[in-house]
Amino acid sequence: MNRKWPAIFAAALLSLFVAQLHAEGLYLGAAIGQAGIKDNINTGTFDSNDAAYKAFVGWRFKVPVVNFAVEGAYTDFGKPSQTLGAQRVETKLHGPSLAGLAILPLGPFDFYGKAGAINWSADTTVGGATTSKSGTDAFYGVGAGLNLGPFGLRAEYERFQIKDTDRVDLFSLSALFQF
Repeated sequence: MNRKWPAIFAAALLSLFVAQLHAEGLYLGAAIGQAGIKDNINTGTFDSNDAAYKAFVGWRFKVPVVNFAVEGAYTDFGKPSQTLGAQRVETKLHGPSLAGLAILPLGPFDFYGKAGAINWSADTTVGGATTSKSGTDAFYGVGAGLNLGPFGLRAEYERFQIKDTDRVDLFSLSALFQF
């Protein structure tokens, strides 16, 4: 009879954990921010910023201590441009992404890290001649959020490891709705 108590105790602890392992739910959001692109091209170093936007949808999972989320997004990095020498240089970069988030909820505040991949497409125009590239590369980021009932606000920094580009980053402010 005494051998059953450890098994019952373990089953009770496991059921408490499994009861906590449920989806907190779907969320939709949009962000505006500033994208920065730095790259070495034939005419010099391109280093420019522009307004950017992002739309995203995610699913948040609540577990004890740390929450997790899966998030899909579409990001448009704007059209950073700069004059190098006598030539106008402009880059258009955009694409969908998929990321996983590890979230530390502290009352109404969230702090999180994210990592994922972006399927990007870029058009670079130098003096009227345009070249196009595309690929899939990794990115990572950190952020903080404030939950106000079903609404949320986030501030976020993301760094994209775009092939053959020195630096692509995005600072953004987001608003989201949690279902």
